[in-house]
Amino acid sequence: MGQPLKVLLVADREDHQAAIPRLLSRADYDPQIHRVDTADTMREQLAAHGWDVILADCVVPGFNCEAALDVLQASGLDIPFIAISDTANEETILNLLRAGARDYVVKDNLFRLPLAIQRELLEAEGRRQRKRLEAELQQAMKMEAIGRLAGGVAHDFNNLLTVITGFAQLALLDENPARVGLEQILQAAERASGLTRQLLAFSRQQALEPRVLDLNQLVREMERMLRRLIGEDLQVITKLADKPLPVKVDPGQLEQVILNLAVNSRDAMPRGGKLILSTASRRLTGAAARAHGLADNDYCVVSVSDNGSGIPAAVLPHIFEPFFTTKAEGYGTGLGLSTAYGIVQQSGGAIHAHSEPAVGTTMTVFIPASTETQEAAIRPLAEAPVRGHETILIAEDDEGVLDLVAESMLAHGFSVLRAANGEEALDILHARGPVGVDLLITDVVMPGISGPILAARAAELLPHMKILFMSGYTEDVIRHHGISRGNAAFLQKPFAPNELVRRVRRLLDLREAPNQSPVLTKGAGRSRA
Repeated sequence: MGQPLKVLLVADREDHQAAIPRLLSRADYDPQIHRVDTADTMREQLAAHGWDVILADCVVPGFNCEAALDVLQASGLDIPFIAISDTANEETILNLLRAGARDYVVKDNLFRLPLAIQRELLEAEGRRQRKRLEAELQQAMKMEAIGRLAGGVAHDFNNLLTVITGFAQLALLDENPARVGLEQILQAAERASGLTRQLLAFSRQQALEPRVLDLNQLVREMERMLRRLIGEDLQVITKLADKPLPVKVDPGQLEQVILNLAVNSRDAMPRGGKLILSTASRRLTGAAARAHGLADNDYCVVSVSDNGSGIPAAVLPHIFEPFFTTKAEGYGTGLGLSTAYGIVQQSGGAIHAHSEPAVGTTMTVFIPASTETQEAAIRPLAEAPVRGHETILIAEDDEGVLDLVAESMLAHGFSVLRAANGEEALDILHARGPVGVDLLITDVVMPGISGPILAARAAELLPHMKILFMSGYTEDVIRHHGISRGNAAFLQKPFAPNELVRRVRRLLDLREAPNQSPVLTKGAGRSRA
């Protein structure tokens, strides 16, 4: 049995090209040939079937090669078109090639046809591959541009949330008659903070706190919560690997990935169904790894499957795009799957979707297996009220954030120096002398002198001064500046005033610079320290 070959033959008589099937069979093809002789029948066949090649007789009455080429080009399909003629008229050949024909075979030399077809099939596959690569590049560029926009929006919004939540929490420290209203403000700000965390996760600019954990244990602990979340009409089934699956991830972020996938599955099963959580270990190498954009490695896999409505083929390529949703207005932000995509990518893994309409969907997450020892869970300890007497220099170009940080530090006994930008901060350091400041709190992104540049110059003046960076987004922080080394630490906006002062107190109490200071990622009003 030869290579299958679907041939659309433009000819006026069934026996007109009787030699073609024999030639193709001898060339190790298994030809399936369908003849058309009008524009309408050709349009019908192009719309209904996927053809490998079109062979067109140039002397079909009323429907010659030029007319057949017009029909093909109007369809928008890229199918090799080979013209067949009785004569080798040079002008006719050039006109057909200019019009879009891929080759021209004279009937006296019909033995050339199999070689011409073979060449054109290879070239057509090359064109399709180039188009796929161009589409992937355009998609990657679009996602990068949207990611930068999302990160910038989250950065600016986090500044606003820092001011809103910070001053609301300071107001709650007193017996405030507007306590109920302030608590409502904090709850709304917490929801808004969750949205910015999703934006940062999508744009892969979220600061993560990875630790080694067992993927099986994480899924097992989430099972009860998922049962409550998705409702009693859905059956939750877990199929866990029979051995531990160590991964180094931010547990909160991975939980968010699984939660987002489970919620999507729930929405695809409005009349009930099965939600299956499964884990496994897989080694991906070669083409299998490249298919997911991964390196050759051992991976721990968690899959979320459902038997819901499925995802149409036309929609599937877009599901990880931000703000893309098929849900009705008011029933989703379109950030759930794009957030999951961003978290998994930032964790060094990949996420793959397989779906069939009316059958169901499986979302598979690949996370690199870790060879490190699993870390014990850190339980929060009650902390004594924070007090201080040291001098703190604050450099922040957002006036509201500057006021909040200064007031928070003053309320706990610290002395405060304020600077609206990096230049002012350097002027203050020069004026204070070698022992004038104990700790510098600086925003990362500021006009003129940025936070990391300010810190580098400040370290030349005061080598032992501690530094706390803060930012609403972390791309420059994590990828370019390496700010979590030496005497420096990092606090992500939005943060609560008590988080800020506790972080400052712990940093000041460090007697020696750690090899690598921890990166602290916080949401408004919550502490995991």
